[in-house]
Amino acid sequence: MPPEENRQSLGETVFQLAQNMVKLDPGQLARLRRMDPEGPGEGDFWRLAVQHDLRTDSKGLLFVRLLALLTPKGDPNGHKKLHDKNKPLGEALCYAGYPETRLLNFLALPHSMRGETLERMARWLAAKGHDGVNCTDIARLLFSDDVSHSRRLAETYYRAKDKAQSRTDSKEDEAA
Repeated sequence: MPPEENRQSLGETVFQLAQNMVKLDPGQLARLRRMDPEGPGEGDFWRLAVQHDLRTDSKGLLFVRLLALLTPKGDPNGHKKLHDKNKPLGEALCYAGYPETRLLNFLALPHSMRGETLERMARWLAAKGHDGVNCTDIARLLFSDDVSHSRRLAETYYRAKDKAQSRTDSKEDEAA
């Protein structure tokens, strides 16, 4: 992963990886959630890495850990949604009530320091019970220092915030 180093696009890789991760049993997901990205990696990580031709550096391990954190808990045979290409990360964060100040702090971080904050974002979404998020957005923010990915995060967050505010204003106008 990134796409220029891969036979398939980043989006396809993330989609297939997410499809496999929701099928993992709770023990496998727990091991991936606890996995140290600076360590040697879990067996479950290595199976996924080989199967999906993933990066095997610390960012690759962190990415799988982030997806494990975001994977809804419960029966692997139940309906669980991890990746939704139509729900940008910024929008998901906004609707989950992620504080604007935290988003702005993330945007101000140097690329090399994003991992820890992306993990906090993943934990926030998991705690709020998200119903899918565009995991490709997470991969791009983690793997690429291209500013366009940060701009997309901000744009989708603020579009969702504006949309929510417009709905609130409309309801207040109707009540008056």
